[in-house]
Amino acid sequence: MKIKVVFILILTFGTSCESKIEKAIVHPMVDGRNTEYAALNVTPIKLADAVNLYLYQNSAYVWISYDYPEGSFGTLDMAISTKKIKKTLNLHISAQLGEWPVGVDSLRPTTANSDLWWNHKGWIANNLWVNGIDTLSYDAPEFKIKNGEIREIQLSKARFGSGEWKIKLNINAIKTREGQFTSIKFPADQEYYTLTVN
Repeated sequence: MKIKVVFILILTFGTSCESKIEKAIVHPMVDGRNTEYAALNVTPIKLADAVNLYLYQNSAYVWISYDYPEGSFGTLDMAISTKKIKKTLNLHISAQLGEWPVGVDSLRPTTANSDLWWNHKGWIANNLWVNGIDTLSYDAPEFKIKNGEIREIQLSKARFGSGEWKIKLNINAIKTREGQFTSIKFPADQEYYTLTVN
């Protein structure tokens, strides 16, 4: 009889914990899925038709994320300037990740196989995912690309510091209703957007 009572108590406790975990979303996951921002009550900033910017932070990280219409690539070059980093950096997200000081072209990768890629530190993002190789449609094999429904960038306050962050986004390959590709700049006037980081 004692074993049955203990067993029932464990089941009740386990069910209670699971429901609390489901309800308690602590921060976004950089997985290309746009599920956490609504649960975290993040108010989006509308950038264009079907393109919304989401800004969120906790004690350790800042998330700068945006969604885009289906069929878009939504690649990014983001300039960022903070008191902690010495030079304004360009953070690049496409099929590869990389960073380099703005205006220092010698540190910018110019080929897909450059050793200057994957040098990012203190930040991560969901890049365009390689999803196999198409060996039939083209003269030479080409990578097949899969994309998330949102681009998510997570930046460490340990690297970039707190206070005022100046950011400028150049979002590329956004598919319009007409099926063309366009770029979106934020802010539109090419000034920097000031993000207050606690």
